[in-house]
Amino acid sequence: MRYKPKHLKEKKKRSKLRILIGVLAGIVVLYLVTAFGEVPGLRYLRNIWIETAMTTADHMWLAEWLFPSRVIEKVMSKQETTEGVMTDPSLPLISFPPTTSKPEQTPNETKPKPTGSEETDAPPDEQPTEETPEPLPQVGDIDEFGNVVIVSDEEQEIYILQISGTGYLGRLIFVRDPSRVVVRHTSYKGSHGEFLLTYLKKHNAIAGINGNGFADENGVGNGGVIHGWSIADGVSWGQRLAQSASAGFTADNILMVGTITDPNKYEIRDMVQWGPVLIANGEQIIYGGNSAGWGVQPRTAIGQTGDGTVILATVDGRQTHSLGITAGTLSDVLFQYGCINASLCDGGSSSIMAYDEELIGLTSSPMKTTGRYLPNAILVLRKEDTVEP
Repeated sequence: MRYKPKHLKEKKKRSKLRILIGVLAGIVVLYLVTAFGEVPGLRYLRNIWIETAMTTADHMWLAEWLFPSRVIEKVMSKQETTEGVMTDPSLPLISFPPTTSKPEQTPNETKPKPTGSEETDAPPDEQPTEETPEPLPQVGDIDEFGNVVIVSDEEQEIYILQISGTGYLGRLIFVRDPSRVVVRHTSYKGSHGEFLLTYLKKHNAIAGINGNGFADENGVGNGGVIHGWSIADGVSWGQRLAQSASAGFTADNILMVGTITDPNKYEIRDMVQWGPVLIANGEQIIYGGNSAGWGVQPRTAIGQTGDGTVILATVDGRQTHSLGITAGTLSDVLFQYGCINASLCDGGSSSIMAYDEELIGLTSSPMKTTGRYLPNAILVLRKEDTVEP
């Protein structure tokens, strides 16, 4: 073994010490610049980190341990609530085309035929015909945005797209008949919520997503105490949160989003409340990937297109396959698919979707096979059961 002089050993130790001090100094400088500086890239990462942590129920410490309260307050003060935004029901944004229709008859077409005649009053090529609904896209089809169809249910007239982008994976359910989209409450209000699959089975629904938030102290809430206001088949539950947005269907099946203070004024039949509003009156309120103070999270949303189609959306998050999505990015997705009104529902570990008695996607809740107990759910009734008994 070769002998190293003592002074060389000391020199090597001092060199390592200088490197260590340099690394620590670099970390401190980087932290100070990130926490208090306004360098665009670092500022964005800082804000996203703080927003994401502070909009969770039990992980706020991830921001509070790293950043001073004044920095957190400054970042969160910019959070958008979209308070005051409201769908204008007088705007002719929605015209529902019937799934099947017959041409109106003229007086000549309605007069009785001569006795014994087998001929009609109009030539064969002018006979009233029933229009065939436009076929649904098929499983495996890839649309113009590069998203793939994973469910095509002709019988129930719905289809599901898998959507993906940088850091996220999610799904959109397209429902052509908005009258079949309803809200239903837990049967155990004040005690506990129910699993999404239970809602589907109990109300004979083909698909569904979560709706309102709920009291969730330490992340162990059981869905029995609803946050915000909800209406299910005309029955109201909870109290309106002033800064939260509502999303509710009128008796004419128009989805209204925003600050709904008097549901009776608009004949709201079913409604959830959370927010913020993403799109209203055909214009994006939050857009361009903007986090709007809500960070990157698992998300649930509901929207409606110009022809009345309802889109239900969920995006996985807090997992390796999908970190989550910003409010602005989800708004961009819904807008490109034609939504003229859209709003967020509760997200995070409550975000969940189901179709035909099975969960679709991976909830971030530890309860992977069931999801969390929910105070209510937005459901798509099966076609043969569109009227609740």
